[in-house]
Amino acid sequence: MDANHLNLLIGRVALRDAAALREVYEVTSGALMAIAQRMLGERSSAEDVLQETFVALWNKASQLPELSAHPMAFLTTMVRHRCIDLLRKRRPEEPLEWQDSEGQTHQHDVPDENSRPDQLLTDAQDDQRLQLCLQRIEEEPRQAVVLAYYEGLTHAELAERLKRPLGTIKAWVRRSLQRLKDCLGELA
Repeated sequence: MDANHLNLLIGRVALRDAAALREVYEVTSGALMAIAQRMLGERSSAEDVLQETFVALWNKASQLPELSAHPMAFLTTMVRHRCIDLLRKRRPEEPLEWQDSEGQTHQHDVPDENSRPDQLLTDAQDDQRLQLCLQRIEEEPRQAVVLAYYEGLTHAELAERLKRPLGTIKAWVRRSLQRLKDCLGELA
């Protein structure tokens, strides 16, 4: 479904059109559920997040900013934020460092709050600008950022999937996000 039609549907949801909400759900729920389930690791929590997202959309659609070319990115961001909130509630006392059975010390990934891809996507008003900026990033770093955003992969999961050292992944993501931010600022 194209962004314009999805925007039209969300506009109808703002007018309390239940049929439009149902259509938005039918069109987007599969992708949103996959993101939530990947981030949370379990279907029941992902279903709860999806329900909360659509309740929030129903209740706040009239207060949402103009979504223009990014309605799916906006919905994805809503799901991701709810997943992150749920994950934080699950392990509030989990230490940043831990030791495995062999006595090796490991660190958990801590998200960089200064440059979040979800914020970059929701701030971008033009999908063509974003695509142009993404294409300016080398293939592997671009893939790392896209996987982190759309699949919710952690740095460690990215390192395993892309078969690269953890430090390389962290550097790619950090630098790529900064390059995206700079590029979008230039094209604004």
